[in-house]
Amino acid sequence: MTEKIPPVAHTAPSDRLRTRVLTGLAATGFGLTVFAVGSPLVQFAGMFIAIVIAYEWSGIIRGTTRPSIGTALMLFGVGLGVFATGHGAFKVAAVGMAVMCAITALACWNNPVERLWLPLGIIYAGVPWSLLVWLFVAGGVGPWVLFIGLSLVINADIAAYFAGKHLGGPKLAPIISPQKTWIGLLMGVAAGYVVAQVMVTWSPVTSWKFALAAPFFALISQVSDLMESMVKRRFGVKDAGKLLPGHGGVMDRMDGMTLTSLALAVFCWMGWH
Repeated sequence: MTEKIPPVAHTAPSDRLRTRVLTGLAATGFGLTVFAVGSPLVQFAGMFIAIVIAYEWSGIIRGTTRPSIGTALMLFGVGLGVFATGHGAFKVAAVGMAVMCAITALACWNNPVERLWLPLGIIYAGVPWSLLVWLFVAGGVGPWVLFIGLSLVINADIAAYFAGKHLGGPKLAPIISPQKTWIGLLMGVAAGYVVAQVMVTWSPVTSWKFALAAPFFALISQVSDLMESMVKRRFGVKDAGKLLPGHGGVMDRMDGMTLTSLALAVFCWMGWH
């Protein structure tokens, strides 16, 4: 079962922060290993993460982690899209995800909530991670943009969480996400920018172009985070899952990539790098 609002805190803030940092370091180590190995591990990891996010999406929408036909079809649609993208079959990925959206909706026709929301899981999880995998298989500076973009989003999220938790200040969107603050937003954008600028100096990406784009990427990642919070608030869920101690679910950790993936893909597609 997904965790419902309101939660009861039993752990000291310092312990929660320590757990969050340790989990973040473990996830960073995993990411570095994946990029060091390269293909096909990157494509497999992208597909795996997308499927886990889709599974957590189903838990939020349905209020249970018990399997269903609709969930199975949604997961298949997400896996199909990312797998096809990883093998360069972009049209197959796009058409396949669109068809699976329709089939998933038909399978859930008797449940109006699932009929609308479960197919959206294919878009929410499948499209962003297909775009991220595309950055890798596209070659050139694509893998660098992917790596720097992931690092930017993760560090922006950590900085925003830390600032909102320990510095406080005016709330950013109290109805959507009571913990987020304006100072957290600014710290997140600043941290994402700094990390991106440090990393881009060792990459073939044009520094001044990324200097202009990085703040927008960091800002978009914070907006993407709020979008996930809106969905969780709609269904009365605090965390998307419990897979990552201190972070919640994989969706909670990677929510900033949902919209940022599109911005990164456009950045590469238009040749602005």
